[in-house]
Amino acid sequence: MSLFGFAIAGLWEGIATRSTFKVQWRAFCRRPDYWIFALHFFIVVLGVWSLLDLGFWLERLRIKLPFLVLPLAFFFMPKLSTRYYWGLLYAMIGLLTLTSLGILTNYLLHFEEIQLLLKQGQAMPMPSDNHIRFSLLVAIGIVSAGYLWWQGYYWKKVWERYLIGGMGLFLFAFIHVLSVRSGLAALYVALLVLGLRYAWVQKRYALGLGVVLAIGALPILGYILLPSFKMKVDYAIYDLRMRQNGQGAMLSDSERLTTLRVGWKIFKESPILGVGAGNLDQVVNFQYLTHYPQAARVMIPHNQFVYVAAGSGLVGLTLFSIALFVPLLYRHNYRDVLFLGSYLIIFASLMVEATFENSMGVALSTFFLLMGLKQMPKET
Repeated sequence: MSLFGFAIAGLWEGIATRSTFKVQWRAFCRRPDYWIFALHFFIVVLGVWSLLDLGFWLERLRIKLPFLVLPLAFFFMPKLSTRYYWGLLYAMIGLLTLTSLGILTNYLLHFEEIQLLLKQGQAMPMPSDNHIRFSLLVAIGIVSAGYLWWQGYYWKKVWERYLIGGMGLFLFAFIHVLSVRSGLAALYVALLVLGLRYAWVQKRYALGLGVVLAIGALPILGYILLPSFKMKVDYAIYDLRMRQNGQGAMLSDSERLTTLRVGWKIFKESPILGVGAGNLDQVVNFQYLTHYPQAARVMIPHNQFVYVAAGSGLVGLTLFSIALFVPLLYRHNYRDVLFLGSYLIIFASLMVEATFENSMGVALSTFFLLMGLKQMPKET
């Protein structure tokens, strides 16, 4: 609701208060890094050719609708001043810190009970049931805090810079306590690429080696020092061993691997156009019933690329890849550190989750990518 309220406000700003819609529309059409987002929506529309499940298809369209509407809204709305934009990031980091403090306090108060949940492969209790998207948001908050620290930003007092740095370090420690592997993997991918990029641009190659060593050492330290992180790693090892013994059908990681096998099998059977984005739910259910009747639950492929390939084939996967990479490559947008950091976190999540197949994943991705494009410095 908030996203579509924002979309209405942005469109109204562009149409009613800045210039004629015709002028704005022409300017929008000259920015493929904005309008290319709509391909994610139209990939689902293309699935109408073999539609069998109208309800599932309409649900996919609803979830992907922000890809169609929000690029227009962000393009039409006025650009924020750098100070105000960074102030919003500052506020977000503060809210994430307060929320994380609440989660951490609850963890400490119910340590044994929550450790048992983690041992069973479940997530730490938090206000949002979608722990994966929350961990991605924390990862973006960490990158944002590092960026603001590097820029020497503060709102009123110089000491706020140290507050921002402190909150960033706290969130970095907290995401390891939270131990959501998707968020951790996305954060480490972003930190690795950003660190190597900085070392390459500044020709500080020893620093690049240090970044690689740190990325390798930090999970080891987390395993030694953090009980929740250790429990998650131990569960993953247990899950792998059980799968090797043919007994992991009901375990988390085994379920994920099964979803990839199902998605890949569906893709191989219909490689050009897929089975249709609106039919994928039924086809996945059939595959599970036929080949994995022992599975505890039916799950969609936990990889966005595999999901798109199964539903829309090579045609859809090609369009999806264009829509994904154009915002990064157009006008060398990857040169903007904050945009690149957010992009890497979202991209990494696509490798281990179908991030664009639920409303929270689409909302998080579209908001941060489009806000990053809108606030892109002119020289980038």
